[in-house]
Amino acid sequence: MKTSKSTINTKAASSYIGKLCRHFRHKIETEYTATSGLATFPFGICEMSATPEHLFFNISASTLEGVEKIKGVLERHLVKFAYKEVLNIQWQDE
Repeated sequence: MKTSKSTINTKAASSYIGKLCRHFRHKIETEYTATSGLATFPFGICEMSATPEHLFFNISASTLEGVEKIKGVLERHLVKFAYKEVLNIQWQDE
């Protein structure tokens, strides 16, 4: 299993999890609460969690290509939803 994770500094983490999961649920299966989320893509999954200061993404997929696809989807959508702030998204591949 290939994995990647990111910790993003933001005070709006809970809001972003809700926005991402509500947006994605039109095409894929999602689950979310105020502090956690799960998006199940055809090529892997992304677990999300929120604290008052951070948004955490944990991606796992069977291939590196799947991990990269999920990263791209998350980055494109998160940047769009976070138009009021600049987020530093750096991935740690494992």
